[in-house]
This record gives sequence, C-alpha cells and structure tokens, in this order.
Amino acid sequence: MKLLTAACWAVASVVAAANSTYQPPRVTVLGQREPQMLCDHPIYCNGPILSTVMLSGVFDKDKTFVDMPTSKPVNDVLAAFHKLPANATKAQVAQFVDDNFHPAGYDVIETELEDWTEDPPFLRGVTDPVLRGYGMSVHNQWKQLARRRDPSKLCDGCASSLLATNYTFISPGGSTSREFAYWNTYYINLGLLRSGLYQTAKGVLRNLLDMVRSYGFVPTGGRVYFTDRSGLPLLALMVNDYYQATKDLSFVAEALPLLVKEHEFWDVYRSVNITYTPNSATLSKRQNLGVVTSKVSMLGPDLFSTASSTSSAFTRPENFLADTATAKTKLASPQLFSTAQNSGSLYAASEAGTMPSVQYANRTTAEVGPSLFSTANRRRSLDIPTTNPFASFTHDQLLVLGSIGINDTAAVNINSILYQAESIIANFYQLAAYGNNTRESIAYSQLASRRRQTLIDLAYNPQTGLFADYHISTGQHADIWSINSLWSFWAFSDTLPAESAHSALESLSELHDKFPGGLPNTFYNTTLLWDWPNVQSPLQHMAIQSAAKAENHPIYRKR
Repeated sequence: MKLLTAACWAVASVVAAANSTYQPPRVTVLGQREPQMLCDHPIYCNGPILSTVMLSGVFDKDKTFVDMPTSKPVNDVLAAFHKLPANATKAQVAQFVDDNFHPAGYDVIETELEDWTEDPPFLRGVTDPVLRGYGMSVHNQWKQLARRRDPSKLCDGCASSLLATNYTFISPGGSTSREFAYWNTYYINLGLLRSGLYQTAKGVLRNLLDMVRSYGFVPTGGRVYFTDRSGLPLLALMVNDYYQATKDLSFVAEALPLLVKEHEFWDVYRSVNITYTPNSATLSKRQNLGVVTSKVSMLGPDLFSTASSTSSAFTRPENFLADTATAKTKLASPQLFSTAQNSGSLYAASEAGTMPSVQYANRTTAEVGPSLFSTANRRRSLDIPTTNPFASFTHDQLLVLGSIGINDTAAVNINSILYQAESIIANFYQLAAYGNNTRESIAYSQLASRRRQTLIDLAYNPQTGLFADYHISTGQHADIWSINSLWSFWAFSDTLPAESAHSALESLSELHDKFPGGLPNTFYNTTLLWDWPNVQSPLQHMAIQSAAKAENHPIYRKR
C-alpha cells in the first residue's frame, strides 16, 4: 500500500502545482564557488589520443577504449601516437590501438567472497519453496558480480583508467560496467547487509573511503575519467546503514574523518552562500522575519576557470561521441548554448544527466529548440541516432531536457541527502564521545538544522505541502516536478508541521491508482530509463522511505 501511496504523490503535486500561485523568496548569491579541476590524464581524460580514437569509429561503444589498459609504458604509447599521420585512417587507428592496448577489462577479475553464506539472514524462516528459490537466486548474484582489481599483468609504466581499490567491489552489472559506481553502491550496500555479507560490505565501503582519502570525494565511478565528477553524496548513509546492522563502532571511528572530508568537498565545490528574507507562509512558529544567511548545494561542478576553450574539455570520455554531437548542434537559441558551453555548464549538465537526480526544466529557457532536446536525450546513448524521435512532442514536453542550467538549480534531493549526512556525522561524533555532545556534534547538528530550514524556505510550497527544485536566478520552483523532490520527506518529514504531512499523504490517497506499477522520475515520455512509462527500483525505494517517514509523523502515531 505504501508503494501505491507513494506512486500518486508526484501526480498530486503536478496537479496542485499547476494551480499554485505560491512565490518562494528570491535569494542573493554571495561570492562564487571554488572551481574544480578537470581530469588531465593524457589518454583517458582529454587530449589528441582520446579524440582521434573516438572519432575514428573503431569502437561501437565509447567506454570500450577508455577501459583498455595500455600494453606498453605511457611514454611509448604517446610516442607511437605521434608517429601516426595527421589524417590517420580508421585502419591505422585500429592498428595503433591493437599495438598499444590490452582489451577492456584486462585488469579486472572475478573473485570469491570470503564471507559467503548459503544461509542468508533474510531467508531464515522462509519455507515456501518458490519464495526461497527466488530469494536464493537473487542472493547468488553477489558471486556473479564480485570483482577485484588485478594489475599484476600490467607492465612497469603501463597505465589503466581503473582506480586503485584494495578490497572486493561489486559491479553494477551490464556489458560495460567493470568498476564500482557510487550511486549504485548505496543499494548494493543495503543488499549485502540483508544477505549477511558484512565483511564484503565493509570492504566495499573502505574502497569508497579510500577514494575520499585520495581525491577528497567519491568519484561517480571507479575510473580516472570520473575523478572530476561525483554522484549523489550517499557515503554517510551507507556507513550509517552498516553501523545499524553491525554496531561496529570502530569502523565508525575509522570512517568519520573521511565523511567529514567528503562533506567539505560538497561545501567548497558544490555549494554557494546565499541570503534571503523568508516568506511568512513558511515560517511556522518562527517570529524573525529578518534576512537569513545560509548555503545551498547543486550537483554540477564549476569548471569555468579551469576548462580549456576546446569543446573536448566538456566531453565525458566514456560518452565522447554523444557529447561531441551535443556540442556541435545548431540550436534554436545559439546564444544560450554558447553561454552554457563557455561556462562549463554543458559538461556539468551532461554528467548530471547520467542519473535521474536533477531537473532540467527552467522558465528562462523556453526558446530552446528540439535539436537540443534530442541530443540531450543521447547523453546515456552509445549510438547517435540520425532522426529526432521527439519531433512530435509539445513545447512543454521539450522543456523537460531543454535546460542545461544545472549550476543554477538547488536540487531538493542533493540538499536533503546532505542534511541526512550532516545529521549522521553529528550522531557519529556523539557516539564517539560515548553519547555526549561535543563541539563537532553540535556544529554538524546546527548545519543540518540550517539546511533543513533553508529547504523549507526555498523549496517547500505550503499550498501543496510538497517540495520542488529551486532555480536560484529566477527565484522560482521548477516547472516540471520530479519524484526526487520526495527526498525531503524521507530526510525530515517527521519534523514538518502536521498539515504538511497530512496534505501530502491526502494527495497520495486520492490518486494512488494512477501508477500501480511504480513511480517514474517525471511524467513525460523522454525514452530515458527513469521517465514514464519506465520506473527504476532505486527511486521506488526512495519514494517508499519518504512515504514511511511521512506516516511516522506524530499526528499519525497518535491514531
């Protein structure tokens, strides 16, 4: 019932938002974010070798080449490349690759799980043979997905895009997934804990903590070309889930400094300081109507001052051709595109588009034409279609992916996750002090409280009882509502005013039969994996958690 209830939450919001006249407060941005450096590896991140191989058409899938370790020292590979003629043919490029690179996945091996059990905890007590058989088939997938890095066959001076990991990692699956993926690992961790594979789970988390130790954050995936990007900052939530399952306080003590370090990365490179005057409608019992100074975070990096002027500086190596096609597209609004490309926003938006986490709709980009929409849709595609599959879509539907103003969007899910992380870090500091408050625990509790109130002030609509992404430059909520805006209810709906939880759940109840198969990210058929009519299980998990937290509000516990 909770899933059915959650399924109508977003539908209710769309209907309610259409008739809403609520205006959130406008903000003033104080200063700028620190720019983040681009990955500069001469083979796997940028440069003439990458562009030559990708544009040659040697590989059907872009990710194949950038996952190939070199078979010779890097300097020898560079020297061999410089011997190629200026206009090398496809055959010549293919021969260069064959002579200087091992196959993709050469340095990754399948591995056994040292803590494997044929008696997973979640099946204990399950006697139905069909259910038990299904449960074991799911449990057995861990053995199929377990991987280890194996550099033993590489020569001295050889290079690989695979990041160094000291423990077993779990591949998300699929023909091109040969490394860990940050966002997927959150759900992998939940599954490992349910399967009782606590040692494997700890190793998976230690791999991520090592990434923070090396890079200051967890890259989107375990490849060098991901080291200028990050996914949703879920590491603190993973460590907390592990602690709740094992009560391993020594691991909390090990992880805590690195959780703080990851939070600092998001604070410096993904956040801006703002001031605003709250609307009285969102103040609840607060009496102070003065100016508030706070901070909000967004997913995209600021690459302006570190990126070169060439279009390749904005391409993702693992999706080079699709990004190159986007960069060359003639738009109905070329001025917008030029501004976005020169500011680095195109790169940030392209990366953000690899997960269903950020809104692209923006009132200020209404003139963006179908060509951008069709190429934006190919951010995750390995082939470049020659026709626009969305030519018959309406203007409003084209807005869904028509905006590339990622750095202008304070996304609800990002800030809700950071609220959860700040709350968890505060609690861990308290645990480390045997239950006593410390200066650090108080500071992070205050950060969480301030972020929660800022989300309520800027992203919450008191007329609908729901949250929506906030566009900083316009002071408006996103036009197209996304399921990801439910994340605030998971984070802190039990602390919202009673009428907020009641309004949201009432809307859910009225429309619970609209999407009985699950809740899509948005309600437009963009052909992306997470948009209607498709749904993704991670988003269903988030929606269920949000509905459960809302139902845990004191107003319902009294009934």
